[in-house]
Amino acid sequence: MLQIIRDRAQGVFAWIIVGLITIPFALWGINSYFGGGGDDGVAEVDGVKISPREVQSAYQQQRDRLQQMFGGKIPENLFSEEMMKAQVLQQLIEKEVLIQAAVENGLRIGDGQLANIITSIDAFAVDGRFDAEQYERVLARQGMSPRLFEQRVRRDLMASQLTDAIVNSEFTLPSEVDAHLRLQQQHRDIGYMVLPVSRFEDEVTVAAEELRAYYEENSRRYMEPEQVKIDYLELKTDDIATAMEVSDEELRLRYEAQKLNFRTPEERQARHLLIQADSSASVEERAAARLKAEELLQRLNSGEDFATLAQAESQDPGSARKGGDLGFFGKGVMDPAFEQAAFALKKGALSGVVESAFGFHIIKVEAIKGGESKPYEQVVVELKREIQQERAAEIYFDKAEQLANFTYEQPDTLSVAAEQLALEIKSSDYFSRSGGAGISSDGKIVTAAFSEDVLARGNNSAPIELGNDHLVVLRIKQHQPEALRPFEAVSAQIEATLKREKAMARAQETATNLLAKLQAGETPESLAASWQLEWQRQSGLQRDNKVVTSAIVQTAFRMPHPAEGTSHSELLTLASGDQALVAIYAVHSGDSSAVTANIRSDAAQRLERAANNGAEQALIAALRQRAEITIKQ
Repeated sequence: MLQIIRDRAQGVFAWIIVGLITIPFALWGINSYFGGGGDDGVAEVDGVKISPREVQSAYQQQRDRLQQMFGGKIPENLFSEEMMKAQVLQQLIEKEVLIQAAVENGLRIGDGQLANIITSIDAFAVDGRFDAEQYERVLARQGMSPRLFEQRVRRDLMASQLTDAIVNSEFTLPSEVDAHLRLQQQHRDIGYMVLPVSRFEDEVTVAAEELRAYYEENSRRYMEPEQVKIDYLELKTDDIATAMEVSDEELRLRYEAQKLNFRTPEERQARHLLIQADSSASVEERAAARLKAEELLQRLNSGEDFATLAQAESQDPGSARKGGDLGFFGKGVMDPAFEQAAFALKKGALSGVVESAFGFHIIKVEAIKGGESKPYEQVVVELKREIQQERAAEIYFDKAEQLANFTYEQPDTLSVAAEQLALEIKSSDYFSRSGGAGISSDGKIVTAAFSEDVLARGNNSAPIELGNDHLVVLRIKQHQPEALRPFEAVSAQIEATLKREKAMARAQETATNLLAKLQAGETPESLAASWQLEWQRQSGLQRDNKVVTSAIVQTAFRMPHPAEGTSHSELLTLASGDQALVAIYAVHSGDSSAVTANIRSDAAQRLERAANNGAEQALIAALRQRAEITIKQ
């Protein structure tokens, strides 16, 4: 297999494999499909176990993605660990039923296809090309052999083949697009008013006993989450490099060896005069064009002005009006024959007749710039950094191995490793399981800190790779269990909550009475005026309206069509707690024939995507229905 990969090191299917390195290494345990592993399954799909280790790894990957989404810190109480693990388990079950169905249906992935996909993964590339040794190194760091990885990729691709076969069979009829567009382009005539909850906040009070009772009944809301502080050692190539001294002699030797690398690209400003005769011209036409160019060259050699002659005779419409001036250009821009001639001329020199794919040119070089090497003083900092990085890389790997050994052999302290490797023991602020600031914003750090081995047993963590040439080993410095915040610390917050709830209740009661009066026949304008509010009419309201509050728009398009000459009204509680009274007067269908081709195409694509998603979910549901699935509680 590796030989096939070496032979096909320029794959074109990388998009299929997105995430195979960063997610499935954790998402599916190495032994999950091949038996063993030592874990009791938390679920079983037709005899195939899903282990706790798989669920935990997948859960961590999900947390990492959420942390990236929320800028490094997941909002507390937004995603519970229990809910996320349950979701991850369902995803693993769905993956397993798909793979089993693919095998049952005889789907296969050939070695050549597999090789193309694997060799397109950037993680396995060195200098832009697949490297077999890098391939094995990356897999080894993930605790996986090439054989197992290739089996994993092959099975995932088989599952994709199955879903693609179903999903890609969906299509959308023109009549469906028309019906969708008529609905999408629909507009409605409505009226509404908003009763602010702030109107009632000054009218409500909260007794001391209510505060205490709420605190006791809702104590879980005021729990301080479990938190830790950590000590950690950080090993970075950049830190090693910065501390290295490099002599002036070494820098000058490196400069001389790489002098050509510091040359600025040479550019030339040239004028040209073109007599056109492209590759489709006949032999006679090209001969006539060459003769014309040679006549013009004689005139230039006789002293005529190049710019004047180019304006009059050049057949290049872009440069002729500028006297043939092409401005400055570098190598790799012009026709090869033109470029070779232009870069062979000295400043002010005139070429002979130069034949290119476009015809026959006469070239004059007006100016030359670039082509010189940057002086030593301009590149010495870059050279020093380069040498430092090269040496630091060698030292880093040696120190990384020592760091792992020292912190493993002395699991209850970082001091030995810090002293032996001249590293500073750093400390974090408190952070919870949802992360914190600085180094604790990284999900890998959070996972390690709250792992059983580190938190409960008090051991150093294993080395944590945070990036290329960046390792961290940590241990717990301080641990604060989950604790209830004192009543005095949250009483003001509770009072604000209760006042808000009472104000919202009064606002809703008042709005309900207003709705009843509106439905009994009172005019909305008079009802609004009784509360110093305005009843606002909106004719031709569309779904994408940006002026009216989105919740009101959504409600208006959810309300039933009123009979002609009547209206229908409803009450809506906005996210702010404000109460909105909404009435609908008329519904007007959209005109599907009036939309542009682009809008119609977008609508068709949306419908097809929805059909594709529905087909995929129906497939998974059917496979789950027939599979024997056991989930341990």
